[in-house]
Amino acid sequence: MTMSHLDQSYAFFYQRVLSPLHEGVLKRRKTLAYRTLLEASQWWPPERLRAFQRDELRTLLAHAARSVPFWQARFKACGMTDRDIEQDESLWKLPVITKQEIRAHAEEMVSTQFSGKTWSKATGGSTGIPLQFEYTPESYAWRMATTKRGYGWAGCDDGLKQAYLWGGAVGRVPLWKRLKEQLHHHLERKRYFNCFDFDEERMTQYLRMLNRYQPEVIVGYTNPLYHFAEFVSRVGGIHFSPKAVITGAEALHAFQRDLMRRVFGCPVFNTYGSREFMLIASECEAHRGLHVSAENLLVEILRDDGSPAKPGEMGRVVVTDLHNYGMPFIRYELGDLGVVSDAPCPCGRGLPLLAEVVGRSLDMIKAPDGRLVPGEFFPHLLKEFRGVRQFQVVQDRVDRLTVRLVTDGSFEEGQLETIRREVHKTVGGSLQVEFAFVDQIPLTATGKFRVTVSELN
Repeated sequence: MTMSHLDQSYAFFYQRVLSPLHEGVLKRRKTLAYRTLLEASQWWPPERLRAFQRDELRTLLAHAARSVPFWQARFKACGMTDRDIEQDESLWKLPVITKQEIRAHAEEMVSTQFSGKTWSKATGGSTGIPLQFEYTPESYAWRMATTKRGYGWAGCDDGLKQAYLWGGAVGRVPLWKRLKEQLHHHLERKRYFNCFDFDEERMTQYLRMLNRYQPEVIVGYTNPLYHFAEFVSRVGGIHFSPKAVITGAEALHAFQRDLMRRVFGCPVFNTYGSREFMLIASECEAHRGLHVSAENLLVEILRDDGSPAKPGEMGRVVVTDLHNYGMPFIRYELGDLGVVSDAPCPCGRGLPLLAEVVGRSLDMIKAPDGRLVPGEFFPHLLKEFRGVRQFQVVQDRVDRLTVRLVTDGSFEEGQLETIRREVHKTVGGSLQVEFAFVDQIPLTATGKFRVTVSELN
């Protein structure tokens, strides 16, 4: 039996035995049932998908009106009654909400029915505004199901060998937690490589490890994947044939896709997601745009005046999570810019399409020893520190970084040394890290924050 046959046999065993045991029996989650639904619903015609969305939205709004203090007050302020909630146009009466509003009203946004029953998560965010939020295990099951479906379009099936060029953990992780994660990743056949520590020596080591592991799929942040592909194109030495590369966290440019496709010898699939919702949209095999996870999320692209953008027109990305009943996110502005498409995808799926998502690219930071650190490192790091309301990292010299901080009263200056130490762990101690406390951070011409700014040539 060849290795590929062994891989396929393990994948079959994982999908039929290990995954149902873990999700259905140990965790008591409906992830696999939702995945089955999603595999069928992706082929529904658009009008049936919209009807499904409307039903899920009405249920969410009714729940928010019953048990979420923030939304009860918001509905009242907008003049919405229980009868209005049943109408298809009710959502559009609500103004969009922002990260700042959620931070200011976090406790009021948690449903009284789910108090003490939610999970917490933090996001650094591509806009540089850290946020901690709540979500339910049920919502997590939906998120995992949509992610598995989206990655599945690239041939990334459960149980197949996968390599992740991903962010490493911040700070010290308890031994028991590390061992638990390692066991879980081993059973899933996932190998993780810390892309926040990417110098030539480390990339050489990772290439050697990848050649030994022979992954079927490579997943990673766009910029680190691109720079790794550049490295591989110079030194050569790929001794395996992945079936796909999956990118995320940043916009994927055509030149990056072309290089990765040439170096790894396989199609490259773009995805769009966030910590708040996980997978929002992803490419299928036709590569004609990103299919929105419409059964779980309602995604709007809005002009500055709040009206819907036309196909081909750039607008603000606003998302409603249809299944997070613990802390409902309704008309939440992510801080990204997107373009909607009205062209049907040749694949035949009825899911709506985003032509592209723009405005998420983060500058790379260059360490004095030449290594390149992806901008995603800083949201990943600074989300862990209380009192950081907004931040921006500026590199004006190869040996100096300035971290601009907008803080509130809960920020403790003792945290600065911890931040500096974590930065030095990744970029090296020879990089000078300075801090500047500011009242605000200016927007770019497109109305976004740049989280990392490199002023080097």
